Amino acid sequence: MGSDSRTRRSFLGSLNKALIGGLLLGGAVGSLGTFMSVGGVRTTTLEREVTITREVGRNVKAGYVYIGPAKDYGWSYSHDQGRRWADSRIRGVESVYIEGVSDADVKGAMKSLIEVEGVDLVVGTSFGYMDPMAELAAEYPEKYFVHINGFRAGALGNAPENMSVADINTYQIYYLEGLAAGAITSTGAVGVVATFPVPVINRLVNSFILGARYAYKKKTGKEIKARIVWLNSWFDPVKARDAVISLIDTIDADVISSSEDSPTALQVAEEYTTQKGRRTWCFSHYTDMTRFGPSSHLTGHIVNWGVLYLEFYKMILSGTWQSVDIWSKLGDFTASRWAKPPEQSTLGKPEGPVYMAPLNPVIPEETQLLIKKRYEEMKEGLFEPISSEGNMDEPIRDTKGNEIIGNGERADRTMLMNMDWIVEYASET
Repeated sequence: MGSDSRTRRSFLGSLNKALIGGLLLGGAVGSLGTFMSVGGVRTTTLEREVTITREVGRNVKAGYVYIGPAKDYGWSYSHDQGRRWADSRIRGVESVYIEGVSDADVKGAMKSLIEVEGVDLVVGTSFGYMDPMAELAAEYPEKYFVHINGFRAGALGNAPENMSVADINTYQIYYLEGLAAGAITSTGAVGVVATFPVPVINRLVNSFILGARYAYKKKTGKEIKARIVWLNSWFDPVKARDAVISLIDTIDADVISSSEDSPTALQVAEEYTTQKGRRTWCFSHYTDMTRFGPSSHLTGHIVNWGVLYLEFYKMILSGTWQSVDIWSKLGDFTASRWAKPPEQSTLGKPEGPVYMAPLNPVIPEETQLLIKKRYEEMKEGLFEPISSEGNMDEPIRDTKGNEIIGNGERADRTMLMNMDWIVEYASET
């Protein structure tokens, strides 16, 4: 694990820190006006929610920090739902949260949780919170810290032992969404609305396009047309709307994938389907977004961060804390991860930290069976989407023509964690 961390740090360190800092901050601040489009008001608030059901020998008070609004219906919303889920499943837990905290302000917010609210556990849900959290972990050795989506932890030797790191991977389901997209597209064109060109997003983009290419070429013998629009923002409904419209109008995309933290892409797809007479499909992102586009929802990925938060609660309550690096994938934290036959697949049912939304019946039955087969295989680790097997048994090359994955090969964790390339079948704007 140590070598993975060093490699990843090397990649991230090669980016312009000032630029990335500005982009992340701008993504948070820029949502001030745009958040209104999904019915919310952007504020930085502190909320309390007590879920203690009876007195126990040891109690835990947890404090969460969100970079976006708790009701963005995407990233921050999924963390808030996970917090509530974990709180409801164990006695002796009380939690509070602060929303709308920029990277620049996070250290003060975390200190207020510790010194004013008296929390035992601090959870930070933005990549940019990582270094301030490590500093506070050293300053408060009697407290516990969990960082989401980073690479510093006591277990990795680059942070104090009272700090852990955790993440949930959705790239596997993005591949399955791609299979659905490739099978259902009538134009042969799919669009991708992407946030930042960093490894975690590159994994999603590549997986989706590989899946779409596999299903479309299997169906027609032709190559898929895929285009990516980079927003350079995590949460910006206005930019996301413009991106979806441009993809529909310029390449005739009739299936859209989005990693922007609002239901905007699905809402635009619904608008084109129901009001403009152009059938367009889209997906849920982090939470079930079906209600935002019931006529255009194809399937999607759903995340339950509470499964991970519950593990940290248990360690603290039982006095068994140890620093860990959790990189959750399909099948983790489930009653059984062994692959079932496609006909018996649990796809569409809540299980573990990440699972798939039900499949729209419009997806051909043959493709539904393939999606369920791959879903079950990935739970057991039998199939890797970013592999020659996932690419029609052909090598995978980047947009410059460089062979990245050869015949019979698959991406390992080091490659996934440091993915700085885009698959050759995509064009970018």
